[in-house]
Amino acid sequence: MNVIHVCTTADQGGAAKAARRLHNGLVAMGVRSRIMEALGSSDDEDVLHYNPLAPAPAALGRTFFRIARRWQRFSFRNTKRHFTPEWSIAGWRLASQLPTCDAVNLHWVADFLDYRALPAMAAKTPLVWTLHDMNTFTGGCHYTGSCERFTERCSCCPQLSVSYHNADITRRILDRKRRIFARIPRSRLTLVCPSRWIAGEAGRSSVCQNFDIRIIPNGLDTRQFAPMEQAEARRRLGLPSDARIILFVSDLVDDRRKGLALLLEAFDFLRNIPRLMLVTMGRGDTSLLTGPFFRHLGTVHDADRLRAAYSAADIFAVPSLQDNLPNTILESMACGTPVVGFSVGGIREVIVDGQTGLLAPAGDSNALAVSLRCLLENSQKRQAFSGESRLRIEREYSVELQAERYFALYSELAGPTSGVNPHKARLAANLEERRTGHVSS
Repeated sequence: MNVIHVCTTADQGGAAKAARRLHNGLVAMGVRSRIMEALGSSDDEDVLHYNPLAPAPAALGRTFFRIARRWQRFSFRNTKRHFTPEWSIAGWRLASQLPTCDAVNLHWVADFLDYRALPAMAAKTPLVWTLHDMNTFTGGCHYTGSCERFTERCSCCPQLSVSYHNADITRRILDRKRRIFARIPRSRLTLVCPSRWIAGEAGRSSVCQNFDIRIIPNGLDTRQFAPMEQAEARRRLGLPSDARIILFVSDLVDDRRKGLALLLEAFDFLRNIPRLMLVTMGRGDTSLLTGPFFRHLGTVHDADRLRAAYSAADIFAVPSLQDNLPNTILESMACGTPVVGFSVGGIREVIVDGQTGLLAPAGDSNALAVSLRCLLENSQKRQAFSGESRLRIEREYSVELQAERYFALYSELAGPTSGVNPHKARLAANLEERRTGHVSS
């Protein structure tokens, strides 16, 4: 079995982290798995570097890609959120640079994949597209918020201040996506969703509703993310040993969708709790996080330091207003730290309310504060939630289970000519059927 994962970057962001973990899980199973990325300079032999200027040096190709990416996003400079069209200035040579393989697994490919190449790619190799956000089936946004226009025809986009009429750029983008997807045979493209929520949204979309949609949650290495003694974790990070710590982690801490502003509102209701501290991690504007109640640990990519941060916290807060299946929840629960968040998207699928954490109504900072206080002031409940959280991750979200499920899917799509052991493929298919959902339109 020979699989190529395609990512804009294999290192930065939650989608890249999820793709890398899947790759590692497949390699551990004996699958020939490699990653094709457009950004990054890893010397890992399993990482292939896309070069839009080949045979020019790879470094020159990466520079060109970055410049093209900025130019491409210039048209959408009035939005403060990710917004990506279906075309790519520098991604037009992707299909020609993909090695021969049994399956191509697309991941987060914003600014990289030119959708016009999809029919030719699907004709050559079965495609699996893991949906890390909603961009695949929208008119350009990565999360729609309360907008439902993606189910029919986008227009008057609330995320673009330059959008004034029905025939705006979002409608043109979505129309082009529909025409392109209509040229792909249903059997040649399978959509994989980490959460039931995003599977449902994809099934409602005008772009993806006719394709096979599978649900395979993300996984992680439960040996790498495991509980650490709290006192030791706090010592490593220089955090007070007697503090009551709430942790918030996001790639971009000032991303409005991630809800830090709502968490700060909830935090204000808790100021009377002795020795309370909010610890944050991520990049972006941290100007609101000043004073003795706050500690920002910066951007942390090192897994050991991240594990220490989760273990140092009493509670991990996830106040996202819309989300797929955040890696941070899996990491926190694997480290035995209970999670409090809003009941939205894939978050409510991982957190078992009242068993591994607590859920509050979406956007209700008062209810979020009540849930946080409930756990902060009840050490026995935190301890019980901690043990249940770890067990849930081990049972349902290990990278081994994720890799088995993907292997079963690849085997099914590649067919008998791939050289896959038929008996092993059948066993993997049984695992897929028993452990995951299967949503077909």
